[in-house]
Amino acid sequence: MEDEERNATEEERRLLEKLVVPSGLCATCEHLRLLASRRSVFVRCGLAAVDPRFPKYPPLPVRECGGYRPQR
Repeated sequence: MEDEERNATEEERRLLEKLVVPSGLCATCEHLRLLASRRSVFVRCGLAAVDPRFPKYPPLPVRECGGYRPQR
């Protein structure tokens, strides 16, 4: 897990726009990780790697999350 605060990159913002279902809180969370194939974009929670309480691929849209931290 990265300790640095991070902002969504231009590429991440572009990929988020491709989602069929809005990601909710994940779109602005510092733990956001995106995986993309030619046809799909998947929202992944970076906290899932270190804390089993968080699903690796949360059901969207995420409206509440105990691990949410806004990007700075």
